[in-house]
Amino acid sequence: MKRVLYYIYDVLLLLSFILYLPIYIYRRKITFFSFRQKFGFYHKIQVENSIWIQVVSVGEVILIAKLLEKLKNSFDSPIVISTTTLTGYRVAKKNYAHLAEIIFFPLDISVIIKKLIRIIKPKIFIAVETEIWPNLFYRLKRKNVPIIIINGRISDKAFSRYCQIRSIIKPVINQCSYIGVQNLNYQNRFIALGASESKISITGNLKFEGISLNQEHLASIKKAYLPILKNNNFLALIAASTHDPEEEIIIDIYEKMCQTHKNLSLLIAPRHIERIPIIEKFISSKDFNPIRIKSATGNEKKAIYLLDTVGELLYFYALCDICFVGGSLSGSGGHNILEPMHLLKPTCFGPSMENFKDIESIALEKNAALKISDATHLKDVLSKLIDDPQMRDQLRKNCIRVLEDEKVSLEKNFGLIKRCICA
Repeated sequence: MKRVLYYIYDVLLLLSFILYLPIYIYRRKITFFSFRQKFGFYHKIQVENSIWIQVVSVGEVILIAKLLEKLKNSFDSPIVISTTTLTGYRVAKKNYAHLAEIIFFPLDISVIIKKLIRIIKPKIFIAVETEIWPNLFYRLKRKNVPIIIINGRISDKAFSRYCQIRSIIKPVINQCSYIGVQNLNYQNRFIALGASESKISITGNLKFEGISLNQEHLASIKKAYLPILKNNNFLALIAASTHDPEEEIIIDIYEKMCQTHKNLSLLIAPRHIERIPIIEKFISSKDFNPIRIKSATGNEKKAIYLLDTVGELLYFYALCDICFVGGSLSGSGGHNILEPMHLLKPTCFGPSMENFKDIESIALEKNAALKISDATHLKDVLSKLIDDPQMRDQLRKNCIRVLEDEKVSLEKNFGLIKRCICA
């Protein structure tokens, strides 16, 4: 009966992928190379006894930087990093190609999973945050490969969906050797889905320690773009990870603020860079000059800059003075406010932070970031931050408190991994 259920799952997963394939192609979320790897065609990969780490996209790729260094220094095993998205793959390839084999995560179909396990011969599988795959977990368990979830979390939406199929999820989760979760709330959610309490431990949030900057690259970014963004002692405002209609909101605010704040530059970093042409049209309609950062010279008049690179947002946070983190006014669940806070940047965000409630709670509790309610409130807060250097300085000090209090997660998550590898 179990085997029949897995076959049904295989068919349903394959059909859903085929149905969504035209959308992936239209949105440029898949290439021929990634398509081939998702179906198990991994050429020229020769590793054995590997440490396999699965991350979804850019955020999780950046998150594992320090953990990856620790694994490389502690164990004499090849590392394989699989990513789900194109952007995640590109950033992983750019940052970690010298440390690990980078591949696309395959479709969770029996024959494909069996083939990949044969190729990379993992001695441990590490899933970052919430990666629950029935076929993968089943096949790994049959090979006696320990499965660990680190930095575990289950969002409100995911929890609601999982609860509807709890009887299916429960045996899958319990194939994990250990589950390290970010906080008590996520621990309770895993338990509610049927995970054994003995397998779960609170290990903190790797996001508080997983942020790492390549200092040489940072120096080159500063040399190239500081004179552009902060020309004539300008203050630089960045609107990061924005969704529709947040770009329009921030541009309207910037238009008004330019009337009283002449020394302010604006950099917009949309969450999806394929939306840049749409944003450019709106910028032009407001009588500003849209400039993609890679082609900027600093001589442009009435410029609004657009970040058109992938995986470099953290470096541009470092250049700016004030940050608004998007996805939080558009109802998209928010994005990671910890990255600008890590760089001690005065940061504000909107009311929709469902995806980062734990970080939001800590930031607000320690007054390390500012929550705004709507577009009008955002304009007022940005104006205060621009006009009040003491306010900006106090936020920086509060960010330091947050970072110092939360530095525990790397060792705890690494401890779970070490327990399995050295068992």
